[in-house]
Amino acid sequence: MSEELEKLKSLGAQKIYEDTHIPVLHVQAILYSSFDSLQRVQFLGFISILEREYHVDLSSLKASGTAYFDDLDAQKLDESLVVIPNKRKQKGSTYFVIFIVLVMMVIIYNLGDFNEEGIEEPKVDNVLIQKVQESIKPLEEANTTIDVNSTINVTSTQDIVLEEEELKEVQKLPQSFKIRAKSKVWFGYIDVATNKKNQKTFKGEIDLDPTKKWLLIFGHGYIDMFIDGKKVEINSRDNIRYLYENGSVKAITIDEFKKLNRGSKW
Repeated sequence: MSEELEKLKSLGAQKIYEDTHIPVLHVQAILYSSFDSLQRVQFLGFISILEREYHVDLSSLKASGTAYFDDLDAQKLDESLVVIPNKRKQKGSTYFVIFIVLVMMVIIYNLGDFNEEGIEEPKVDNVLIQKVQESIKPLEEANTTIDVNSTINVTSTQDIVLEEEELKEVQKLPQSFKIRAKSKVWFGYIDVATNKKNQKTFKGEIDLDPTKKWLLIFGHGYIDMFIDGKKVEINSRDNIRYLYENGSVKAITIDEFKKLNRGSKW
């Protein structure tokens, strides 16, 4: 892992930002294992981008970061479970008070029971008290029983959905298609859908619509192409032809070019 990290460190956080669009502060946090400034989904997404961009194996760093976030999640879970006994105790006390009040009401009712011959001896209706107890008990059990496993499973499912959505956002880079000529070159480009042709001689950069299908022809091949920020370097002194489609580019023959260009070399 140290050799892979040293390779990335030698590039520098600024260069990695220019190549991958990962913020400089996050690049530094990853290179120096400072995970406290990152979220799990950010960390996993950035590791994936770095491995793809620079063809390095960061599995050890990924495991280290994952262990850090697992430990952090475990601490948060422990803190949330501490509250559960207090809630149960509070709810149990509330229903106990309700039960006492109902019993007192029964006793007072019986104390107020008079007939024509005078005051009867106070009597407590045991049957009524039993019915009250039976009606209170299911309510108390239903409201004080907490399924800890169920709570954990629901929370975990929500976390997984959130991580997948955030990971997609992290990995989704803006589409772009840019051509940079290292020296002056003749350049022809054709919109395959409409067969509209354009040509120019230039040095520097040209941006093309990344959502279209393009036929490209160059007077020489000393150029670089940047597809969604990823560099494709070409070095050839001969005329070259390429097809760009769906975020990828490939060299094609004259016959393939003519077939896509309605039988014409240009």
